[in-house]
Amino acid sequence: MGQRLNIEIFNKGQILANSYYHWSAYTVASLELVQKVLDAYKTFPLELSDRQKAVLALQATGAGLPNDERETIFAKDLVDLTEFKGRDEGIIAVSPKNIQSTRFWEEHRVSIYIDEGRIDFDVLVKENRFDYDRNTKEYYGEGGRPMFEALPSVDWNVRDIKIEDFKSFFSLMEDIDKSDQPFFRCSVYPTTAYGII
Repeated sequence: MGQRLNIEIFNKGQILANSYYHWSAYTVASLELVQKVLDAYKTFPLELSDRQKAVLALQATGAGLPNDERETIFAKDLVDLTEFKGRDEGIIAVSPKNIQSTRFWEEHRVSIYIDEGRIDFDVLVKENRFDYDRNTKEYYGEGGRPMFEALPSVDWNVRDIKIEDFKSFFSLMEDIDKSDQPFFRCSVYPTTAYGII
């Protein structure tokens, strides 16, 4: 089936564009794509519209804009656009119909709120504390993985990361991914265990 991810860009409460990736809904892979989007946003000329900037930022990940969406945004062909290759590289959507279509297939989503300077990062496994402990006992046994109360706690709200703090969050997730224990608790959601995908 794939690990299906959507990255969506919002401004002033409106979705500008999203991009669907068929094999990218892994925590670290998603973080890498988001970093590319954020880096691209720093380079755009002011004369581009908000929607054009969103499309170009998503294009920086390797995603492409299908022909049926190109005319919608770049009527005068202001910039070179990446050729659409396929869903593995990313499909950019701007029309409400195509945005809804990509949302139908997603398993995980990252929402970037440009004007609010924040990111909602929903590319983690989530288990409530009771299911986590029950699954730990049932599938892992003694010493297989720590019980919920023994999980490390991080002081991040994964659903509300400030863009200026994104690199620190990315670094923390990479460290957790490299560790023997890919689960952690989040102080904002004290009854949920989060895990790296």
